[in-house]
Amino acid sequence: MEPTTHAPAARRRLRPAGATVLEASALVACTGLLAFLSARLGGRLDGPSALALALLAALCGYLVADFVSGLVHWFCDRFFEEDSAVIGPLLIEPFREHHRDPRGMTRHGFLELTGNSALGLTPLLGGACAQPLPLFAEAALIAFALALFATNLFHKWAHAESVPPLIVWLQRHRLVLAPDHHARHHTGENRAAYCVTSGWMNRWTDALGVFERLERSLKALGVPATEAP
Repeated sequence: MEPTTHAPAARRRLRPAGATVLEASALVACTGLLAFLSARLGGRLDGPSALALALLAALCGYLVADFVSGLVHWFCDRFFEEDSAVIGPLLIEPFREHHRDPRGMTRHGFLELTGNSALGLTPLLGGACAQPLPLFAEAALIAFALALFATNLFHKWAHAESVPPLIVWLQRHRLVLAPDHHARHHTGENRAAYCVTSGWMNRWTDALGVFERLERSLKALGVPATEAP
């Protein structure tokens, strides 16, 4: 499902070779750290109360991941430029390309879709592995990391012409980002519905003007806003 018709996208710049190596390394590290944390958590689920607490924590982690996906999405849409040093090719360019060509991400490989997320998550997970957290915090962190790691896949499926039946079921039940919900972001000036993990948090961030308020604050502090429309 595609909500709007877009002009043909400009040819995409080649990604730096170093970025691919860095993201591949982060992907391996992130996977290993998540496996370690998940195994450690599994050993702590010693009864119904612990399991219930972990499930509640997982829900909280999923909600936080949805909000963080919106925070990153908003920031990369509204600040800096594609040729900004370091952050430009790694973060800004993929988001700007997505508005020029919303279906473009459906042609990206697994590493390009998940590498940035793995890069951001690896230091956080590494710190958590160094010392056990309280059960609630550890379960929430694992759910948060898994959700953010998968966010670009959820986002891709919201733009894909066809997806596997399981993904259709998840979208229909609003457990992951649904195409009709995400269509709101690709209308007008692309200023709403930034959250792209499940989209659950968009109701609150849009109603409260969370990102508009943050944008005014950052501009007042001199953070360079984008010149792109």
